[in-house]
Amino acid sequence: MPKLPRVLLAVLLAAMATPVLDATLGSNSALAAEENDLVVGTELVATADVALHKADIAKGSRVSVTKLLLSRGRLDGVDVALADGHVVKVTLGTVRSYFQIAQ
Repeated sequence: MPKLPRVLLAVLLAAMATPVLDATLGSNSALAAEENDLVVGTELVATADVALHKADIAKGSRVSVTKLLLSRGRLDGVDVALADGHVVKVTLGTVRSYFQIAQ
């Protein structure tokens, strides 16, 4: 097979696979997975019950980001304000696993 048709076929297959991968991986969802999505004032909603230090957060509860925690110039976690006024440090992994950005 000549080189040009193979390249066109590869480009066509890649273009067709992108929407499928986006849907499968959930890149269009509102999950708080990107560092640049989190800013002070962002409201997060718990997607499951989670314990943050001594506070239990129920699914659907809202928290608000009050501070971004940086380590070596990269986002490492956030401080969130709970409904009762307490502020808790949360790692970025916990935010990604248990919260999504409120709509």
